[in-house]
Amino acid sequence: MPEMIENRMVVDSEWDWNAPVEVKEKLRGTGYKEIGTGIFVPDEDAYDYALERISQDGDMKQEFVKWFYSGDWVKED
Repeated sequence: MPEMIENRMVVDSEWDWNAPVEVKEKLRGTGYKEIGTGIFVPDEDAYDYALERISQDGDMKQEFVKWFYSGDWVKED
């Protein structure tokens, strides 16, 4: 029997067509789309997604801490 190869365009378009209305509305709302990957994050999920990404990357986490405490904070030893 020949091996079946999945066509992502067909599978994704079929899912989109059969997706519940609330999912379609969420995907078509305002948000952020990553250039290159096409990943879309709706506005209501943007904060949680950003926190999740920062927690996964040690360098990014360190840069975030430096940025956050760069204003009215003084580093003490």
